[in-house]
Amino acid sequence: MRQKRMVVGLVGIFFALGTMAQTKALKVESPMVTEKDFMWYVEQKNVWKDVVRRNPLDEVAWQNYYNAARYMSWYNQEDTTARQVVREMEATIPDSYTFNFCAYRESSSGKGFGDPKVYAEAALARLPEELQFFDYDNWVSYLAMQGDETRMSQMAKKYFNSGIYSEDLLRYNYNEFQGMDEGGIVISNGDVSIIPKWLIQEGMGMHKDKTVVCLSFLAVKEYREWLFRKLGIEQPELKEPQSSEDYDSNEQALIQAIIDHFGSKVYFSTTMAGKSIEAWDKNLYNEGLLLKYSKKPYDNLAVKRRNVEENYLLEYLLVPFRPDWITGQRLTANYAIVLTDLLSYYRKHNKQRYEWLMRLLVCGVTNTSLSEEHKQTILNVLATS
Repeated sequence: MRQKRMVVGLVGIFFALGTMAQTKALKVESPMVTEKDFMWYVEQKNVWKDVVRRNPLDEVAWQNYYNAARYMSWYNQEDTTARQVVREMEATIPDSYTFNFCAYRESSSGKGFGDPKVYAEAALARLPEELQFFDYDNWVSYLAMQGDETRMSQMAKKYFNSGIYSEDLLRYNYNEFQGMDEGGIVISNGDVSIIPKWLIQEGMGMHKDKTVVCLSFLAVKEYREWLFRKLGIEQPELKEPQSSEDYDSNEQALIQAIIDHFGSKVYFSTTMAGKSIEAWDKNLYNEGLLLKYSKKPYDNLAVKRRNVEENYLLEYLLVPFRPDWITGQRLTANYAIVLTDLLSYYRKHNKQRYEWLMRLLVCGVTNTSLSEEHKQTILNVLATS
């Protein structure tokens, strides 16, 4: 009996060793780029932790170790592994770029690492020659949030020229710009709806007459001061925030001040959550990829048709020439959702346009790597339009 237990135990050990041997240390990309499940991040966290123990000065290993731990918390917000990893870094490579980068990420989330700006500036003073996606994304956002237009412009241009950024996201955001009036102001939120617009403006030098407003940054004093100075208007009086309701109230007051001054030059992204724009819902008109504010009703469907027929560059939907980020593919499929209502119009009035747009929208869905179930759901909507 004792011998049998020993054999079972040895088999279990060999199985565990075999499983560990099969898990390779892989670059941990952002979920914006490629989707992985929770267990994949757990496995990579463990593998990179082992690499770090063997090579404690390897900053690449530390970064991947941290990234895996950070993305674990996307599935479990109570997880504190990323914080622990930064503490380990602080004890091992405290004067490094990677420690200061990761400490900034944790401190900016309000997780007890002190002043985020201290870590950010320390990291920027130690920038490596070759930057990765998460470096560029982080520092473009940070510099914009600080209202540091000069350094943000330089970083955004470098980011664009690196060729790292998603082509699908750039094209979608370019089309959003294309549908705006000259001197328009677009209010949006989230990395994929804000950063590519800055890259287009600073990297390509296009649509620089437009102002991009990041909704979440309105809570930051430096950003508010920069924005309202740029717009040439006075800030409204704000509450000293004591609750999330106070932050929401301040945000609404700031947006209302922009609307009061610029009126129909103000646009909102269709990718924004409904709660963020419900205060102006009765005055928002869908013009394709953006919602335009207007006090008076007008034929927004005619503007939408003009955008689709003359302003948007849509032929790229037909043939993808390289794999793209998962977030880019989702926005590519999003055309089918926001432009569906044009199909019923074209079916009645212009059969050629109907067939042209249907082909574009179908290709925009089928050429992605979204699940077949997700694709079919969207295609079913198109089929009934």
